[in-house]
Amino acid sequence: MIQRLRSFAVVPNLFFSILLLILLTLALPLRTVAQTPTLDAEEQAFLKLINDYRAQNGASPLKVSIALTNASKWMSGDMAAKNYFSHTDSLGRDPFVRMAAFTYGYNSYRGENIAAGFSEAVNTFNQWKNSPGHNQNMLNPNYQVIGIGRASGPSSTYGWYWTTDFGSYVDATLDSQPGVVHNVTTVNAANYSSTVAPDAIVVTFGSNLATSTLSATSLPLPTNLAGTTVTVNGSAAQLLYISPTQINYVLPSSVGSGTVPVGIKNQGVMVADGTITVDTLSPSIFTVTANGQGVPAGLTTFDGISFQPIANPDGTARPLSVGTDANPNYLVLFGTGIRRLSGLSGVQVTIGGVAAVVQYAGAQSNYAGLDQLNVKLPTSLRGRGDVSVILVVDGRVANAVRINIGG
Repeated sequence: MIQRLRSFAVVPNLFFSILLLILLTLALPLRTVAQTPTLDAEEQAFLKLINDYRAQNGASPLKVSIALTNASKWMSGDMAAKNYFSHTDSLGRDPFVRMAAFTYGYNSYRGENIAAGFSEAVNTFNQWKNSPGHNQNMLNPNYQVIGIGRASGPSSTYGWYWTTDFGSYVDATLDSQPGVVHNVTTVNAANYSSTVAPDAIVVTFGSNLATSTLSATSLPLPTNLAGTTVTVNGSAAQLLYISPTQINYVLPSSVGSGTVPVGIKNQGVMVADGTITVDTLSPSIFTVTANGQGVPAGLTTFDGISFQPIANPDGTARPLSVGTDANPNYLVLFGTGIRRLSGLSGVQVTIGGVAAVVQYAGAQSNYAGLDQLNVKLPTSLRGRGDVSVILVVDGRVANAVRINIGG
């Protein structure tokens, strides 16, 4: 009989896959870090031309997206260096795949203009203005940001190449007003509770939070990813994942209870701030759908060596065996905000209304901020089917999840 499941000498592939799912950030592909570009004199002249033209036609001015400008400059340089003229680049990517590769993959309106033959902005602008499709892109009222890039290829067919990429989602921009600080919202990463806890995984949502999309790939976690840093009540946070709209990190251990400030900087400049509510505990359980509802992202085991998933491949609940009194089955759940509990006696788990024995509740040693619960499945539940799992830690109730008890 197992007395405790806490950490595992060998992490099975199944266990590793589930942890990647619930942490989300480690499952995201590493992207190229976006460098902050600059516009040369002709590119700046084009920006003025297009924004003046849009103003004359009742459209809002375009801001210069860092990501789209990197994509545009790369595309123009690629055409100039490899002597071709096409929206499909030398890697076989269309404009939208290429924009996403430069971290502008938002589900928004997007478009691209390309031109060749002129180094000057005014001539390139007039080419597009006199072409119905290109002109429509320049005046499209849905677009809010632009990327601009031109490049020279002395031995190429046309000599000069221009690319402008357009998008409706406003990400990190070059022309944002200096000193503007955006407000952010911070929640528990597993159940989106507005109350968080020290050493727990939290998520901050906002806009223009980072200039790239990037995940941490090793321990100890960094406190700086691509120039992005987070401080909570003055303490640096360990970062799991950054993007323009979301940052996942571990709340510093030193943060005390109460309402405390959170600040986000890019390259040392404050870009966002807000407040968060901190309690000693913020118990929560990760779920397959990553929204704190439904089937938990977890495992069952009879011996601590072999594991079975709680969910089927399609995310539905798999029927679980409860075992026997002599050979019980154990439910292994993963969450966050649990480890600062007063003691095991302060943890109560009910499954289908039946009190279950909790063998372990605390930190999961392999991943920063991740907590683990080991619960013996009551044999009296055999054949109950769909049941709820309720976790209470020192009087604080976590998000309810559901499992399927087989016969």
